[in-house]
Amino acid sequence: MKNRLLPPRIAVAGALLAMNLAIFNAFRAIFFAVFRVDAAGISPRVLAEAFYLGFKFDARLAALVVLPLLLFSGFGIFDPWRSKRAHSAWITFFLAIEALLFLLFFVDFGMYGYLKTRVNAAVLTFAQNPLISARMVWESYHVVTFTLVFVLLLALYRFWLRWIFARSRAPELTPPPRRRSIAAHIALGVVLLAAIYGKFSRFPLRWSDAFFGRSSFVGQLALNPAQFFFETLREKPLNYDLEKTKKAYPLIAEYLGIDQPDPATLSLRREPQLFPRTTGNPNVVLIILESFAAFKTGALGNPMTASPSPRFDEIADQGLLFTRFYSPMEKTARSLFASLFGIPDVSVWQASVHNPLVVDQHSIVNAFDGYDKHYFIGGSANWSNIRGALAHNIDGLEIHEEGSYHSPVLDVWGIADGDLFRETNDVLRTKTDRPFFAIIQTAGNHRPFNIPKEIPGFERSRMPDASLAGSGFESADELNSFRYLDHSIGIFFDLARRERYFENTVFVLWGDHGTRRGAEHLDQGDLSLPVYHVPFVIYAPGFVKEPRRIDTPGSHVDIMPTLASFCGKPYVDQTLGIDLFDAARAGRSVAFTFTAFQEPPSLGLVDDHRYANSLPGEKTALFEPGAAKAGENISVREPAKAGEMARLAKAFYEMSRYLLYHNKPAAAPAKSGQVRQ
Repeated sequence: MKNRLLPPRIAVAGALLAMNLAIFNAFRAIFFAVFRVDAAGISPRVLAEAFYLGFKFDARLAALVVLPLLLFSGFGIFDPWRSKRAHSAWITFFLAIEALLFLLFFVDFGMYGYLKTRVNAAVLTFAQNPLISARMVWESYHVVTFTLVFVLLLALYRFWLRWIFARSRAPELTPPPRRRSIAAHIALGVVLLAAIYGKFSRFPLRWSDAFFGRSSFVGQLALNPAQFFFETLREKPLNYDLEKTKKAYPLIAEYLGIDQPDPATLSLRREPQLFPRTTGNPNVVLIILESFAAFKTGALGNPMTASPSPRFDEIADQGLLFTRFYSPMEKTARSLFASLFGIPDVSVWQASVHNPLVVDQHSIVNAFDGYDKHYFIGGSANWSNIRGALAHNIDGLEIHEEGSYHSPVLDVWGIADGDLFRETNDVLRTKTDRPFFAIIQTAGNHRPFNIPKEIPGFERSRMPDASLAGSGFESADELNSFRYLDHSIGIFFDLARRERYFENTVFVLWGDHGTRRGAEHLDQGDLSLPVYHVPFVIYAPGFVKEPRRIDTPGSHVDIMPTLASFCGKPYVDQTLGIDLFDAARAGRSVAFTFTAFQEPPSLGLVDDHRYANSLPGEKTALFEPGAAKAGENISVREPAKAGEMARLAKAFYEMSRYLLYHNKPAAAPAKSGQVRQ
């Protein structure tokens, strides 16, 4: 008798893997053929990359389908080569899985044709009105044809399943040698795990990898609909209330200065007047400072004898320092979303960058037309699915991440911040043909508070933990991590000042969020404003000759409108940010804050001298942060003010929930915008 080349389990699993991979790729090819009109103008190279990513998503799904057989069929009651009952059960199991996948693929075709999006959890909303939905489907699609094709495909797959299992039971073949059998199991296990993980990096393949470019069709083409559907099941249904949004709209339209509000469309679109402080096409460098709480900086009043942030303080003293600036919420991914897209990320469960249904966003970054655009991060851009949010929404963005640097990886956050700044300068100094717009995302000032062992020009603080409490730091490790980030800022500007690009560059620095750690000694009311209070500095030595401190309230959503106006770039704004240099708007500006760890959430609002905090089920509390008794609730003395601020905070919240799903890329403004010097 002849030996089998492979054990039956491996032969069947391998055949299932190959067959499913072929089926999924065939559906992708058909999808492209049916909707190829949407691919007009997309280069073959980009389409090839979409198919390549799609192949990897398909391989993951095919591996997940096969994995149960490899894990469980070795046990007696589940062994289809020893038990006829198990044999029938496995065929039924794989047939049921394939039926579900075929159904998802068919629904996917209909959903994309109808809504231009792959099948996702939103399809479940049709079950709320099953009769109406069923009639719409019957009248809109070739239901009978689809059903016949579905049944035929399932019948063919059943025939193939029975044949492949029967072939593996051939009695005339003896098992392969034990060593070969073990090697085959290990090899297939490695292949399946590699397919499931999907890439050679710190983070696995994620849905956001599909949105590597600006084209929505390319992202849709790369996705696997089954995985996309189950990924979106993790998200809550569309989390906004249209009636509440309509009630909020007039308040927000008035706040933003919408000349012709449109309650029917709820549009906030406007092309604001510009107040430029630069000439020509200045370079822009955005520096996002991890956990850089305002109360920990010398520039904003930290009580330590020797400031923990001397290099930042130097920049603040020479630039425009906004002293009453806030992150709308805690967490880096949320603050980045608010900064680049102008919407407070009010998702309750997790940051919006994790939600595939809100991946399409308009960004004022694209007003910097003709600029080379860069994003620098010491670790992986797959962190929190940031890759999709950035690459899909910012034109021509080049991502620099872990694996593209010469510097060694320090910890889970990638290379050290000092090395990140050095590597960033090495790239920017070569950009001489066109202006650049660069985003630098620091990450080191974060647990586990690692810093390099040898740092030229830097000495670790030896202060005991007990001596740090009154200065806003809970440990020497945290203090040294904060000081090293500040030292890294100094490294960057020491290098940048030697470069040709320096005088023609606008540098913008801000904290992504404050911290709860170390803020216990500050009496700022129930919401703990230190969690949200961050520094914001515009540093442009080539353009700003009179540094000053600006007390205008503002938040992350105001960064891009303010920057575009500062640089004289006409822009379309359709979200909640304002230009903090526009006296008409800044004269009544506010900063909205949101606590994302409870539902309903607590909402906050800071204006020129008050802070309102609306806790669920309680009356709005009102505080005066600059007063001697900052933590005293003065709402009894000023009930009208408390009510007014509570209503505006609620309006911000409801409009933010709506805008997360209604901020599609807008048409560019006319080049000749209104400009005031």
